[in-house]
Formats: sequence, structure tokens, C-alpha cells
Amino acid sequence: MTDRTALDPEPGPPPAARRLPRFRAVGTATSRFLAARPWLTRAVRTTGAAVIAWVLVRFVPGPWSDYPYYAPLGAVIATSVTVRGTTRRSVQSVLAIALGAVVARLVDALDLPGVAGLALVVLVGVLLSGWRLLGDMGSWVPTAALFVLIIGNADPVGYISAYVGLTLFGALVGVAVNLVVPPLPLTPAERSLDRLRAVASEHLDALAAAVRDDDAPLPPDRPLRAARADAQAAVADAQEAARGNWTARHYRSWRQRQDRHAESMDAAAVVALDVRRAVATSRTVAATGATPPEERDVHLPIAAHAGDQERADAVREGTARAIEAGAALVRALRPDGPGAGTEDADDADHAAAELARALDDLQEAVAADRATAAGATRPADGVVVALTPLLTG
Repeated sequence: MTDRTALDPEPGPPPAARRLPRFRAVGTATSRFLAARPWLTRAVRTTGAAVIAWVLVRFVPGPWSDYPYYAPLGAVIATSVTVRGTTRRSVQSVLAIALGAVVARLVDALDLPGVAGLALVVLVGVLLSGWRLLGDMGSWVPTAALFVLIIGNADPVGYISAYVGLTLFGALVGVAVNLVVPPLPLTPAERSLDRLRAVASEHLDALAAAVRDDDAPLPPDRPLRAARADAQAAVADAQEAARGNWTARHYRSWRQRQDRHAESMDAAAVVALDVRRAVATSRTVAATGATPPEERDVHLPIAAHAGDQERADAVREGTARAIEAGAALVRALRPDGPGAGTEDADDADHAAAELARALDDLQEAVAADRATAAGATRPADGVVVALTPLLTG
């Protein structure tokens, strides 16, 4: 055996040890990719449930073996984005199919002509599909009724039992798959909150520009309302997915942090909408003040113009700066807790201090301006009131 000298290189790790970090990196990247795209994992779960149901139904004896395709159909129908959702959809789908089968048999017992029987089945099925208990599975009532009426007419008992029973069997397989590999869409909810933060801050920036320039249009509130609704739906999905989910306990701190962040972002969206309302009121007041009193449709007990243009300009600029400071604070809002960085917290504290200073300056400008209007209310007061919850919430 030859001794290693000082000039010999250090022995490297074995090939298996070198490959392990690469596998971990690939696994982490794959997990992040799938976490951001829940529809892909749902497609995989649904496919797996359908395949398992198809394989298992082959072992079912008796007449049900003539209709094996209803088992994977039940798995596909029942699979949802949450464990509770899958269970609920399973019950609703089986109930809807059973109800459709009953409708078909009752109509068939009337011995109506073909077209009349078909029309009555569709009519009754569609009416029953609106039953709230069935949820979005209600559309299966007329579908199942047509299947039973047309396809199962030769062997109604065997067909109905196979249709309902195998659909239930497939749905149970779907529930089992979701229990074993339950979804927890925290990342999509996080991205929806990020989008809401961006839309709300841009909305406030656009309002500040509209305050400075009367010719600048007010930003529409529809994008902000849509982003708020999307964030609320995404957070609600994540909260529902945590119920009955055995993996949720591993993400408890993340879920709690996300819930707090969702509340703060929803409050920020409300603030942005309130500020828009205040700015829109300001423009209405200005337009009313420019109209002769005898031509005004309504009387607004709000001062439209300042006695001093310099003070009026100071109020306008102070209002714009306060709104911009509010936008900066909304932009700095991040989830708190152990996963949050100290830099983010410092940015939020600095933005809050800037907003407080801007509101103080605006209130001083409004007070000076009000003195020339015998204490009348100014539209800028509404902006102060609207922005304040960003500091107190």
C-alpha cells in the first residue's frame, strides 16, 4: 500500500454523496414548481384515483362488471382541491345520480311517448339540479336521468345499481387518494396576496397622481375589487384545505402568519377603495363649486374652494403625498412571524412613520385652509380618515 504524500490531492467524496445534493435541489425545485401550480397536482391525483378505481373495479363480481367505466367516472367527479371538498362532492354526486335515476324511473312508469318522456325527464332533472344541497353537482341530475332512461331501459335495476354503486365506489377511491396525498394550497394564496398588495399600492399611486392633476383620470376600482376577491377566495381555499388535512400541522406557523397577512391586506384594499371614494367626492365638490348656486342640483355642505390659492395648493400637495405614503406602506406590508426578514419589518416601520408624518402635515394644511372657510369641511379630511386605518389596523 502506498502512503499518500503532502502533494497528493485530498480524496473527494464518493460519487453517491456528490449526487445527493443534486437530487435534493431537483426535489426542492420540483416541489416549489408544483406548489405554485395546484392544478397540476390535482390532475395527477385525479388521474391516479381514476386508474386505481379502474384497476380495483375489475375485481368486482356480478353484473356490475358490465359497467366498469363508472368507477373512474366517480373518482374524477369527486376529486376536489381539498379533503373536505372531495368528501362533499362525493356525497353530492352520488345523491344527484340517485335522484336522476329516480326521476327516470318515475317518468318511465308513466309510459309516455318517447319525445314527451325525454322532455319531462330533462325538465324535472334541470329543476331539481338547482337544489342547494347538491351544489355544483346538481347538473348530474338530468345527465343521470337521461342515461337511465335511454341506456338502462333494458335492465333498469341492474343498471341503476351499477351506476350509483360504482360511482360511489370511485368517489370513495378519490376520497382515499386525497386523504393519503392531501393538497394544501398555501403558495397560491400567498401569490394572490402579493398580487393584491401590488394592485392596491398601484391604485393609491394612481389616486395621488389624480389629486395632483385634475385632468388625470381616476383609476377604476374593478381591478382592485377583483384582486381582493381572488385573494379572499385563495385564502379561503387554503383554510378549508387545512381541515381534515394531516399535513396541515407541519405548516401551522405559515398558516397563522398567512391568515394575519390576509387580514392586513384586505384592510389595505378597503383603505384604497375608501381613498378613491374620498378623491372622487373631492372632484364632485370642485365641480359643484364651479357651478353657480342657482344651477346646482344638490347642495353639498363641503367647502369647494379655499380663500387662499397658496393654501389650497398646499392641501392638494399634502393630500397627494399622504396617499403616496399610504401606497408605500401597503407596498411594504409583508407576512410577519419567524419567516419574515428584519429588513422587511424595518421597511414597514419606516413607511408607517412616513405616513404618520404625511398625515400630520396634511392635517396642518387643512386646518390652515379651513380658517379661511369659516370651519367648513374639506375633502382632504376624507383622505385623512381613509388612510388612518393603515396605522391603527
